[in-house]
Amino acid sequence: MPPRATRRGRTTRSTPPPYISSSQRYLAGNALVCADNIDVLKELPDECVDLIYLDPPFNSNQFYVAAFGDKGMVRAQLRDIWRWTAETEITYRQRIPHGRLLDCLQGIILQTGADSKMAAYCVYMGRRLAEMRRVLKPTGSIYLHCDPHANAYLRILMDAVFGENNFRNELVWHYNKWTNAASYFQRNHDTVFFYAKSDKARYNKQFQMTAHKTRVIAKGWDSNVVQGGVRQLLVYDRAKAAGEIAKDKYDRIVYRDQSNEGTAMPDVWADINYLSSGAKERVGYPTQKPRALLERIIEASSNPGDLVLDPFCGCGTAADAAASLGRKYLGVDVSGIAVRVMQQRLESRGDAVAPVVYGLEWNDFDWEHFERRALMGRDEAEDGIEGWAWAEDKVAGLLQAVPNERKRGDGGVDARYFGALDIDRNEGIVVPIQVKMYASTQRSVGRPDADRLLGVQTDLQRRGLHAPMSLMVSLYPPPESVRVFAARQGRVTLHTRDGGRQDYPVMQALSVQEMLQRDTRPALPPADPRALVGDTQDKMLLG
Repeated sequence: MPPRATRRGRTTRSTPPPYISSSQRYLAGNALVCADNIDVLKELPDECVDLIYLDPPFNSNQFYVAAFGDKGMVRAQLRDIWRWTAETEITYRQRIPHGRLLDCLQGIILQTGADSKMAAYCVYMGRRLAEMRRVLKPTGSIYLHCDPHANAYLRILMDAVFGENNFRNELVWHYNKWTNAASYFQRNHDTVFFYAKSDKARYNKQFQMTAHKTRVIAKGWDSNVVQGGVRQLLVYDRAKAAGEIAKDKYDRIVYRDQSNEGTAMPDVWADINYLSSGAKERVGYPTQKPRALLERIIEASSNPGDLVLDPFCGCGTAADAAASLGRKYLGVDVSGIAVRVMQQRLESRGDAVAPVVYGLEWNDFDWEHFERRALMGRDEAEDGIEGWAWAEDKVAGLLQAVPNERKRGDGGVDARYFGALDIDRNEGIVVPIQVKMYASTQRSVGRPDADRLLGVQTDLQRRGLHAPMSLMVSLYPPPESVRVFAARQGRVTLHTRDGGRQDYPVMQALSVQEMLQRDTRPALPPADPRALVGDTQDKMLLG
């Protein structure tokens, strides 16, 4: 079923049909969707998107660690490990139409072996690339970002789907990133495959400044570097406003003669730096790309007002760059935590480009679908993510909580919710959350689980944190004994930053089934909007 619409800070129940289709909502622009992108792509009409940028999983056969939360101390794992599953078999046999794409996939299977990891990855990507071609306008283009793990196979897939005649560039993003390579040259570049939908695809020619056409004025960015009185200062300010003065990659102020456009942009981009761990742009996402890279792509192949789609949106750099350049954006990611990070990042830009978020409220989910996905084993899911891990991410995203880095020795705590300031204590509120996705109503959460959760809450307070509450979330309703134990812990009164004063249960025990079928929700204080991305987000919101 299509996701139901929710807007920032407000939950709305979907009305019975007829209602506005999901595709119409998505195409209005400035939307984020928490879902598998294949489900969103299938809902979009033909030829409705102006530009697609995707930075998909690379089949790197590893977990990436995303650092979220206060000072980036809480991390979530992003899976890029593939295997041939029952879902992959169904997709290959029933969902890939006959034609060049199917022939291509059959060749990859012959090359890599039946049921291989690479074949599974290519089936996953091939089906999605076919849908992307369908939704792209004749004037549109697609940029696929990849690295050496799978770029040879992705190039073959792109040729099969978009046609080799529509290939435009193999762009090389070269960056300096020192490694300890011992038996091979340092791997210091990524590849971006640029394909047009047709000969009608727009391209806005890009230029680069060359050394002999610029003049270094000074180090740093300060109009006070211009000496010689008011006249020179006025000249400097006018030149800066006209774009004739800019910063180069070495953070030097340079003067550019606008009478000469410079040289046409080559297909090797070495002027955009790799994001270091301490870069100001960093929001904690492991595969985050620099905004300058996305801005170049968006300026080259779209115009203001166009719709930019990123179906693997991650932390939202493409959407952020699109918003900064006056384009509309549609970002899709399967991770609830990633979408929350994107939401925070884009909302910090202001109401003009703040996103409408779909798929991140309890009302967006259907119980039968949630139950089925939460109970899937690794070999059943196309992405290889076990059901309990999928459910943990979804519950954390729905509750605006931060996933817990530790999976052992944590008392069963899977996430932490950060509440707004408690005026009485002059500090933030931490709510430990336990998520138990037991696969049977016969094996549910029990008193030992509740005891451990209460112990974690007590330990947090012993360490000086304000943890007045805790929450247990199970798949099926918890037994009455657990509810009685939770009720006996009493209530706590909190005075929050918004002036409210309210009583909350010290411990709550709820199930996903109750939340989806009975509209039951946990009682939590207002969320701290900076919790998901820590110090970086503090700088965004507070300047």
